[in-house]
Amino acid sequence: DATADATADATADATADATTPAPEETTTTPPAPEEEKPKEKVTSKIPLMEPDMEAGPVPEDKRAALAEKYGGWHFWDGDEEMRPKGYMTDDQYPNHDIPGDKFPQDSWQTDAVYVNHYLNDADKLIDRAMEAIFTEYGHGKPLPPEEMAKRMKMFHWEKIDLATATEPPPEFSKRGGRDIGGWTSKRSFDGLVRRLLHAMITQDTFTVLLAGHSAAQGQGNHFRQSYAMQFHRLMKPIFARLGVKLITHNMAQGGLGTLQGGMGARHIYGQEIDLFLWDSGMTEGGAPHHVDLVLRQVLMSGNRVPLMWGGPFELLKLFHEEADADVGEWGNGYAGLPETTDEAQAETLPWAARNMKCSSERQDLCNENRYNSVCWINRTDGVRPAQGQRARPRGQVKWHPGWRPHQLQGRVLAFAVLEGLEVAVNTWMEGTMTGQPLDDDYWHVTEYYENIRSKIKNMNQTLGRCPEIAQEDQLPIRMCNTPMNGRTQYTPRADYEGASLNSIVKAAPSGKMPTNDQKALYEGPDMHNPVYDVPEGHIDVLSIVMGRRRRRRRQRRLEAALPKVNHTIMDAVGVTQEEMPQPSSSSSLLRRKLDDEIVPGEGWNIAMEPQGLCDGKYDSVCNHETHEECFLLQHHDQRGAIVGCEWSGWLVMTLKALKEGLIVLKLHTWHVDSENQKTRRWQSVNGKRRLGEATTADAGESQEYFAGDLAYPEMDTTPPPHRQSRRKLMRSYSCPELPDSFAFDFAINGKITSLNSTEFIAKKKNLQRVVETLTLLDDPEFIKGDDEAQDVEVAVRMRGVNRTMFFGMSHIYWA
Repeated sequence: DATADATADATADATADATTPAPEETTTTPPAPEEEKPKEKVTSKIPLMEPDMEAGPVPEDKRAALAEKYGGWHFWDGDEEMRPKGYMTDDQYPNHDIPGDKFPQDSWQTDAVYVNHYLNDADKLIDRAMEAIFTEYGHGKPLPPEEMAKRMKMFHWEKIDLATATEPPPEFSKRGGRDIGGWTSKRSFDGLVRRLLHAMITQDTFTVLLAGHSAAQGQGNHFRQSYAMQFHRLMKPIFARLGVKLITHNMAQGGLGTLQGGMGARHIYGQEIDLFLWDSGMTEGGAPHHVDLVLRQVLMSGNRVPLMWGGPFELLKLFHEEADADVGEWGNGYAGLPETTDEAQAETLPWAARNMKCSSERQDLCNENRYNSVCWINRTDGVRPAQGQRARPRGQVKWHPGWRPHQLQGRVLAFAVLEGLEVAVNTWMEGTMTGQPLDDDYWHVTEYYENIRSKIKNMNQTLGRCPEIAQEDQLPIRMCNTPMNGRTQYTPRADYEGASLNSIVKAAPSGKMPTNDQKALYEGPDMHNPVYDVPEGHIDVLSIVMGRRRRRRRQRRLEAALPKVNHTIMDAVGVTQEEMPQPSSSSSLLRRKLDDEIVPGEGWNIAMEPQGLCDGKYDSVCNHETHEECFLLQHHDQRGAIVGCEWSGWLVMTLKALKEGLIVLKLHTWHVDSENQKTRRWQSVNGKRRLGEATTADAGESQEYFAGDLAYPEMDTTPPPHRQSRRKLMRSYSCPELPDSFAFDFAINGKITSLNSTEFIAKKKNLQRVVETLTLLDDPEFIKGDDEAQDVEVAVRMRGVNRTMFFGMSHIYWA
């Protein structure tokens, strides 16, 4: 049985000893025949699948029934240990583009028997996944011809000729329902197939990244209910069977667009993206010049050049025609949904499809059943949150889709990639009829990438909307054609540590650095969340694609798995001993002596950054800090910054390999005193006590500020039980009025430029909501001629405001 469970494979290896009576003198007893050793089942060689971290236990009889009905994966490499390794290094072959005649003789890519069996099982797996998705929405075979046509429309992608098209298909017009699979061009679909073939032949990664707003992020739902994560949940085991590691990042951010991340896409989004999804029309629909900049940076900044799905049609057409980029737009798949008319009829519909498309008389059914999410499930290890947990997550508003639309959106994306995989497998089969390996022209990507990248860099400045960023000196126009580097304290970050702003901050002479002092209430797994379970009698697509050959999820022995409960901070989070203020006193600005020596200050700290590994990936755990109000939500989105005031001193950063003379800083001018605890009782730079000065203490009530935005129009003003003396206010994102004494200094390689309040306001640009930038350098001659790129030191500080104003540095971009 090729789909037998791992437990059935583990039969005893030892042969039982035959027991024979002692021989008598007068007789001889022939020895009992040896028992035949049990044969090793062939399925024991099939690689085990890692279990999904949100999947509940699946009964063995159900697994067997699914395998019997849909089939399972039968292939494994019997000669794996003999295969050569390390023959596709980037040093020798960029992007692992090894020429066909350079594959070692015993490599699997040249083994016709191996490849044929691999492709045969891959083809069946892809077909199995597609049919499971159709069945999940009530369109499983057998069907009459008219129903077959209807089900195909649900996930159908129109192939349009962008050389002549002036608008997208009708479904994607302003009044269109977007209810099919999507649209693309034939050449762009071929580009998807090329990338998939490359990933399979090189056994490399395939990376999908979503950038967007709160609805794309999945606010109101659990993080893993968002459509990017639902895509990943289904496609990860399929890619794994094909030998490819699928990586999916949900980088969407509530109340924002994509500009702040896209300007530094090379590091913030990462350099290995294969498929980029843009979904920010609600927040950036009126800023096509910003979208143009983001899409260009994504296309030209990475090691790979991704497919581009999503964005204004005019821009997708431009990049397709002028830069040979691969583009498209996905729909919502609603064309194949049945209508819900009442409660009783809803019970007869498939679980995945009910209460999604409601009749005009019963829209209440869709509204009342939109969300299925919880903030807390009692644990077996005794851990309880100090913060009272919300009855429902924030963000459950009418413009945010619920879990079922997100799941369908994930299926739409998955189906498109499955169709690409189907064509890739058939192309590989047909292209190797005369022998392996597949010809280079089908799957090599290096020249393919470089063609697109160079055309974006050299695009005429009159084309597109990006040049509009130079209006009113918003941003340097050179950013439209110059790949930018970036660092941020916002989350998620694809490279969580490497892309952090703090990674380029220079430590103070004392060794102190800005730190994120959030503590986790517990480490390890959450309790199983039943919102992810499929009710009995309905189609479980994940179980179908994973088959029975998977690792068993270990019992959640929370007492053993989670020993790191921080009991000392469950009631309150105070200032650590290291951060306790030094004695200081008030001093007059008039007698203040300025020190122009650029020395990193000690008074900067990280604020508003969540605890955990917040990189936007499915398996990462984020936002488990002690005072989280909805632990099971697990979204990665926060607007972190390195926050300071005048007493914080200089914040010094090292920008690696600057060549083009471009530096842009993104800052927050609206932080508050509670977000800069390090300087709480300081009254001079770095809190240094001066002779004859007395100490003073803070006065007044402590206040908390909530990051209110479009996603969170409501405010729960009831203070948590452990903070009854504190008020919780809606945050303002407006720059406060600057006093005449205010000065903002920035230094580049030691050269200081000072801006008074009037100059600062004039130079600071409000590009979007919560996107304030300062262009610190725009000088193409900063690095002379053919000189090599240089590391450059940049420093910033405030003066003239004591501890009355608090700025945060959230991003920096340079080239």
